[in-house]
Amino acid sequence: MENTAGREGTVRGLYVFRERGQPGEPAERALFQKDRGMEGDRHATGGKRQVTLLSGEVREWMNAQPQPGLCFRRYKANLETEGLDTAALRPGMVLRAGTACFRVSGAGKECFPECALFREGEACRLSSGAVFLTVSETGMVLKNDKIKVTGGVSL
Repeated sequence: MENTAGREGTVRGLYVFRERGQPGEPAERALFQKDRGMEGDRHATGGKRQVTLLSGEVREWMNAQPQPGLCFRRYKANLETEGLDTAALRPGMVLRAGTACFRVSGAGKECFPECALFREGEACRLSSGAVFLTVSETGMVLKNDKIKVTGGVSL
């Protein structure tokens, strides 16, 4: 039997960000359009950061911090997962969720020197838990769908 630990998880949440500065709207389902992103999201304009993904475990860690990092409110995740090892994702990896297919276009994010966590030398799990995706096949994703690595660079 194949070891799938960290290679698959569950879509714990879907969020569409329609307007700058506004919180994401939770959704039970979302259409992801090839070469664009999540339908209705203000960032669905193509490019290398069409969709943002965050580990739910990292979100829980962020919520438990006594002092939030600078990016805690800035980073907006369209897909929140549980069980998927986002720190092991690398550019080129292929993910499938529902009927949509994604390619990792960027893994991790840079920390800002003006962040209190960065200045204090604290490790920020957001830097390894944030992942950027492009949509390589249009499809529908539902909350609680499985999300898994199906190709590309090995984990």
